Amino acid sequence: MAVGRVVLSCSDRQVLARVLVVLNWVSVVTGAVLVSVGVYLWAELRRWEEVMSEDILWSVPVVLVWTGLGACALNLTGARLCLDCSDLNRFLRWKLVLAPYMGVSLLLTTGVLLAAALSLGLNASGRLDAALEAGLSSAMRRYKDSDRNLELKTQLDLVQIQMSCCGKDRYQDWFRVQWVSDQYLDRTDPRVQDRFRSNVAGLYLSDSVPFSCCDPASPWPCPQTHLSSRPAPHFLSLVQSSRSLGLWGKGCREALGQHYSSILNLISLTALGVWGFEMLVVLGVRYLQTSMESLVLIGDPESDSEAWILESSLCETLRVIKSLGKCYHGNDDPNIDRPITGSGAHPTDQ
Repeated sequence: MAVGRVVLSCSDRQVLARVLVVLNWVSVVTGAVLVSVGVYLWAELRRWEEVMSEDILWSVPVVLVWTGLGACALNLTGARLCLDCSDLNRFLRWKLVLAPYMGVSLLLTTGVLLAAALSLGLNASGRLDAALEAGLSSAMRRYKDSDRNLELKTQLDLVQIQMSCCGKDRYQDWFRVQWVSDQYLDRTDPRVQDRFRSNVAGLYLSDSVPFSCCDPASPWPCPQTHLSSRPAPHFLSLVQSSRSLGLWGKGCREALGQHYSSILNLISLTALGVWGFEMLVVLGVRYLQTSMESLVLIGDPESDSEAWILESSLCETLRVIKSLGKCYHGNDDPNIDRPITGSGAHPTDQ
C-alpha cells in the first residue's frame, strides 16, 4: 500500500509545479543563509582560535557552508525542473534526472540536520566547555612567551578586554602561572631569585595580573600587583573581590562559553528551520514526480493521476532497498534449474 497517496488533477499539478518553483527560489535564499551563518561562526572561531583546543568545533561551519552552497546550486536546478515537469512532454526529458535529484536533495537535507545536531551536541555534551578549559589554560601558560608568540599574548589580552573577563575562572588563576616574560625579569635581583626558588617548578609566580584584567569603568584605580594583601579601596567593602579591586569579575571560560553557546543555539534553530523547509520542498517534488510518472502510464495529459511518497509501505521499501545489493552465488542462483531455450541455448544442449 502506497504511503501518502493522493490524486491530483491537471490543475492541481500545475499549481503544485508553480508553488515548487517559488519554494525552490526561497530555498536558494535559505541556502545563502546557511552559508552566511557558517562564515560568521568560522570568523568567530578564527577570532579566538588561540584559546580553543577542539578541532571538532570547526566541523560545524564546514558542514554549514558546503550544504548551503549545495542547496543554492541544487534549488536553482530544481526551480527549472519543477517548471518543466508540469508539462508531460517536457517531463520526459527530465524523467531520468529526477531520481538522482531526489537523492542529492535528501543528502543535503541530511547535511543540514547534521549541522543542527552538531551545534546542539557541542553544547549539551560539554565539548565546548572542555575546549575552552583546555585552550585557556594552555594560552595562559604560554602568555609569557611574547618574544616567540606575540599573537597569542595579543589575542588573550583582547579576549579579556573585549569579553570583560579575567583569568580562566577568576583573576586568581593568574597567580598559578608565570605570565611575566623572562626578558623583563632581572635575575640578579634577590627578590626575583627568591620567587624562582620558592616554586618547585622554577617559575616566577606572583599575586599579580596583566593589564587587560583591569575594568576601565571602575571608579577607583586598578592595581595589578600584590593583590592578595591589598586592602579593598572602599571602606564599606568587608570582602575583597575583583570588583572592589577594579578587575573584571567574570572568568573568560564563562564569558566565551556564553558567547559561543548563544551562537551555536542560534545556528541549531536556523538549521532546523531550514531542514524543515527543505523537507517540505523535497516532499512536494516527490508528489510532482510520482504524479507525472502515473500520467505517463495513462497517456492522457488532462486526466487525474495518483501521487505518493512511497510506492509501498515503509517495511516493504526497506526490504527492496536491502535486496538491491544482494548477489547470487552457486546454487543460490534462482535460474540454476531453468532450462535454456531458443537462440540463447548453450551449444552442449543442442
